[in-house]
Amino acid sequence: MTYKYSDLENGIDQGRHLLNFDEETWTEIIKYLEAGRGDELLDDFKNKLKSEGFENSEESKNTMAEFLDSSTKNFKSLLKESIDNDSSKDQKLIDYLPESSREHEVFGKWLSLMYEREKGALPIDNNCINNVSGKQELDNEVASILLDTIQSHLPNYRWYDQDDNLRSVRDKKVIKQRKIQLFPLHLFTINWASSAPGIDWPESYSVTYVPSHNVRIVTASADSDEMWGYTDLAIGWCKPQRTPEFGVKKIIQTWWRNIHVSLGHPWADVYSTGLVDADRAEKWGLEVYGARSNYDDY
Repeated sequence: MTYKYSDLENGIDQGRHLLNFDEETWTEIIKYLEAGRGDELLDDFKNKLKSEGFENSEESKNTMAEFLDSSTKNFKSLLKESIDNDSSKDQKLIDYLPESSREHEVFGKWLSLMYEREKGALPIDNNCINNVSGKQELDNEVASILLDTIQSHLPNYRWYDQDDNLRSVRDKKVIKQRKIQLFPLHLFTINWASSAPGIDWPESYSVTYVPSHNVRIVTASADSDEMWGYTDLAIGWCKPQRTPEFGVKKIIQTWWRNIHVSLGHPWADVYSTGLVDADRAEKWGLEVYGARSNYDDY
């Protein structure tokens, strides 16, 4: 017959040795349990006991008191090692976060307002563009941080001035130096309309993962500030699940619905594609606007 517990273990009041833990140790243990790290810590503890000869109680010369005392010390030692390792990892993560502390606060403030928007706690503005976070300047600041590395790839209206010098809305900017750069991914670009030969109104959508808040933020970028007052705006966020484009549909469609109140017509066509192809973008548009035949000139 096999026994689940050794003779020594059978003689121990289960959990009695835990009484030797102080309140601080218990607090750290609870943190590990809540973080799902309890099994990992317990396995290390069992291996430690085996290595010191406590597994076979019949051959052990240690008294029960010695066993309990040693168990407590071993467990606390392993706990401290785990905490120190976690702290070291956390510090490395902080050192290599893509955004600065100020930018981190900007994201936090914007996300806080977005949570309020989702709960219906923010008022609806008559200006449909103000119905994202409610602070358009903040929407722009978030987008500017996220899109820093791809400014040269975003829609950019260019023209020649009276002195025949080529001008552009987006001036050349030096990319901010970071240990790790944020990496926006192009979803697709639409054209709102062609108001004259060679005069289009493109709007590009990108999604960027923000590690410090573990979210993906979707941005809309135009080639000038004439439509919305800014070239770039953060328009929504989603959790980082599955592929990068997963979860962005609802954000972009909500943006289109808000704009529709002002524009009164759908976008004209798909300008370029990225993670979302033209057919998929067209289907999203159809769900928002209905058939283009319902609109004049579309």
